[in-house]
Amino acid sequence: MLKHNLVKEIIITEEQIQKRVTELAKEIETYYQNIEKPLILIGILRGCLPFFADVMMKLNIECTTEFMYVESYLGQTSPTIEPRIKFDIFADIKDRDVLIVEDIIDSGKTLIKLVEHLTQKQPKSIKILTLLDKKAKRIVDLEADWFGFEAPDHFLVGYGLDYQEILRNLPYIGIADLEKIKALKNKS
Repeated sequence: MLKHNLVKEIIITEEQIQKRVTELAKEIETYYQNIEKPLILIGILRGCLPFFADVMMKLNIECTTEFMYVESYLGQTSPTIEPRIKFDIFADIKDRDVLIVEDIIDSGKTLIKLVEHLTQKQPKSIKILTLLDKKAKRIVDLEADWFGFEAPDHFLVGYGLDYQEILRNLPYIGIADLEKIKALKNKS
């Protein structure tokens, strides 16, 4: 596997991701095996897309899909504003089981806001699935119900994670080389 020149180090390979996605899908379908209505998967755009698609395709239970978009980074490497919901779900989730699918939990502020917002819609349950759990950055009392990997305290890219909308398409997760990225950005 070739490492992108803007990545310092690959920390989770494509193979490791796919193996863990398969394990998570089995855990989730076991947990929800007796629900009466299809599970509602709510993806948090944009970073969740590869993870969301891979998990969804491996689930052997009925599910529907919804998406939300929350803004908090404004092109920076750490949250710069209070999370704002820019795009909400369309489905009625009252009395339904909901699984929020996220790429990474950092501070937890975004997910707290989403859970509070979705709770007002009176779902039967809300659970959280995240690919990466960066506990070192957590500032709120929030835990994922399922997570793929514990994330180190570095700026990560790949498999949906981006730096100003680039590097999302890498099939692995790596530590961004912010010095090279900034030098490249200064040249343009």
